Amino acid sequence: MDLLSSEEYILIAQRTLSQLEKSNLIVLSSQLDAGSNDLMGYMGEYYKLQLEVEDIGEKKKYFLKYFIKSLPRKNEPQREECERKGVFHKESAVYRHILPKIQKYATKKLFPECYYSRNDILVLEDLTQNYRHLNANESYTLDHYKLVLEHLSELHAASIAWEENENLNIYENYKDVLTELHLDASNSWYTTGLKAIVFLASRHSQYQTSKAQKFIQDRLYNLLTKAEELVEPSKTIRNVLCHRDAWDRNILYHFEDKSSVLPNACCIVDFQIAKYCSPTLDVLFLLYIVASAEVRREIYDECLEHYYKCLESHLERMGLDKNLITRDIFLKECQRTRLAALLIWALTEPQTKMSPSISNRLRSEEPEKFDYYLNVDRSELLLRVMEIQPGYEETILSPIRELVDYLMENEKLYA
Repeated sequence: MDLLSSEEYILIAQRTLSQLEKSNLIVLSSQLDAGSNDLMGYMGEYYKLQLEVEDIGEKKKYFLKYFIKSLPRKNEPQREECERKGVFHKESAVYRHILPKIQKYATKKLFPECYYSRNDILVLEDLTQNYRHLNANESYTLDHYKLVLEHLSELHAASIAWEENENLNIYENYKDVLTELHLDASNSWYTTGLKAIVFLASRHSQYQTSKAQKFIQDRLYNLLTKAEELVEPSKTIRNVLCHRDAWDRNILYHFEDKSSVLPNACCIVDFQIAKYCSPTLDVLFLLYIVASAEVRREIYDECLEHYYKCLESHLERMGLDKNLITRDIFLKECQRTRLAALLIWALTEPQTKMSPSISNRLRSEEPEKFDYYLNVDRSELLLRVMEIQPGYEETILSPIRELVDYLMENEKLYA
C-alpha cells in the first residue's frame, strides 16, 4: 500500500521523537493495515501504521503506532464527495494551525497529536494505546456525560484564553478554514437529509391528520433550514471553537486500570466539522445524539449546570473573567439553539443507527447508489433498511416526532 513514502515515514518518526537527533533516526520496518469494518467512516478510510525505528547514535529501537485517516481510495463516489467538500483540507488545517494554539491553555489532553498531514491524509496519534471506546456491554452513565462536558468546557475556555491572551479573533483569523461543512445549503448530504425528514414525518402515524400533513408538506422544510443560522457565530453569547461532532464513536475514554468501572478522562477525535460558534451546540449535540430521549430528559438540567460550572472554573484558572459567559445568557442560548440539536439528531440517527454490516455492504457493493442515497434521495435507502433491520423504523422516527412537535408548537420563533 502506497499511502506514504519512506521519506514521509522518516519525517513522522522525527516529529514523534522530537527530543532525539533527527539525523540519527532510521526506519527499520513499517506495517500498514486497514482499519476494522466498524471503524469505517462516511468521510474517509482508516488505517493503522506501525513503525520500527532505531536511533543509531544511542543504538536504541522504538516501536511507534499511529492512526491514519485517508481520503477514500476504494470508493470513487465517496472520494469525490470528500474532495468536493474539502473535509481533509479543513481538518488538516485545524490540526496544524488551531488546536496546538488552544492546547497551550489547557491542563488536559484535548485531542490526539497530529504528526503529519496532507490534504488527503492525516497521521495521528493512536489513542487506542491508552484510551478506548465503551464496549457494547457498557452503558453511558451521568458520570460519562459529565466527563465529556468537562472536557468540552476546557476546549471552549482554552479557545477564549487564546483569543484574550493573544488579542485575536479565531473566526476572523481562520474564516477560510472554519467553514460550515454540515448544516449548509450547498451541502447535498444536508439538503437530502432535510427531504428525508419530511418524507419520514409524512409517514409517521402521529401526523396523518390533514392539518399535520399540510404543515409537513407546506412549511416543514423551510423551517428546518432556519437551523443554518444557528450554527453561524452567535450574536448573543461569546463564541468558541466547537468540536460539533461529539457522538459516541468520536469519544474515547481513559481508565486508571483494567478493573476500573468508570473512566478518569476522555479525548475527542474528528474535527472535520469544527466551527467557531455558540458553545451550546457542543453541549446540546452530546445530549441529543448520545443520550436517549428518556435519559436526556432526566439529566438535561444537571448536565447544563455541570458544564457551566466547569466553564466558570476553567475561565477563572486561566485568569479570565468568568462572566464572559453568564449563566443566564448560557441557558437562554441553549433554548435558542435547541432547533439545531433536534435537527442534527434527526439527520444523523438514520446513519448512526444503521447496522455497520448493512451500511458497509451497501457502500462496497453499490457505491454509486449509496452516493445517490446520501446526496440525492434517501427515501429508498430508509425503506430498504426498515425491511431488514428490526427496530430501525421506530428508532429513526423518535427524533422526527420530537422535532416536528417542537416546530409545530414553536413555529413563530422561526417563521
